[in-house]
Amino acid sequence: MRDHRTVSMIGLGHMGSALASAFVEAGHELTVWNRSDDKCEAFAERGAAVASSVGEAVSRSEVVVVCVRGYDVALELFDNRAAADSLDNKTLIQLGNGVPTEVTAAAEWFGSRGARYLDGSIMVFPDAVGTANCQVLVSGDSIAFEQSRSVLEALGGDIRFLGDEPTASAVINTSALAFVYVAAHAFVNSAAMCDASGAPLDLFADVVSTFTAKMPAMFAEYVSMIADGSYESSSLRLVTGAQNLQAIAEFGQASGVDTDLFESALRTMNASVTAGHGTNLAAVFEAVRRQR
Repeated sequence: MRDHRTVSMIGLGHMGSALASAFVEAGHELTVWNRSDDKCEAFAERGAAVASSVGEAVSRSEVVVVCVRGYDVALELFDNRAAADSLDNKTLIQLGNGVPTEVTAAAEWFGSRGARYLDGSIMVFPDAVGTANCQVLVSGDSIAFEQSRSVLEALGGDIRFLGDEPTASAVINTSALAFVYVAAHAFVNSAAMCDASGAPLDLFADVVSTFTAKMPAMFAEYVSMIADGSYESSSLRLVTGAQNLQAIAEFGQASGVDTDLFESALRTMNASVTAGHGTNLAAVFEAVRRQR
């Protein structure tokens, strides 16, 4: 039998509304608060209570979930006596995007007011929340995680607790987003180069998709090489990659496309070749790590 809890949802944007819907569907007793009342109406019709203030929302529930645009906004919402005084012995789950330094500040702020703090990263779009495909990374107070497990499990089938360090989920999320944004940027840059020559972009996208389907196996190989500190492999050779990327950058320049992204990658690859870190492209990890 599912453990039903009292939950307050602070913030009803696209993601916050998806979270609130999942809590309602799971049978939790929900209270909602949002800056604009109109977004609360749909949840009131589904049986949720509507709080008139953040302080009231906090006081009504055992678990408080926050999903607003920015950690600074979250702290601002709670920076009043009614809200802050209501946090004692409550579990506060922050599910907005934040970098590790922001998480540290939030964990200290909420912790100093008696809250048990959890920080989470939702690794899917809102339409996947509440489904088996939803993945949420959570870190922070382990006791709070166990006590609010049923609340988090309402969000989907892959809820991963990463330990007591509050920043753990944000580190993974920030790093993953870095990959996604740069990969998307690389796709657009490459598409511009393709388009400059009049090649069909639908075919380009299809070929890129074929390449990317092989990436999970490549990533697993990279992680194994990094763990071993050995980058000797005949697949995706570093020297060949540097030569290819040099030619690609020259072609991009001739096509009138901005090649800064390619040239930056080429500099790092060449540095790794010169340093002799290994034969596989994964050896670039050592060149990047040594820049810290």
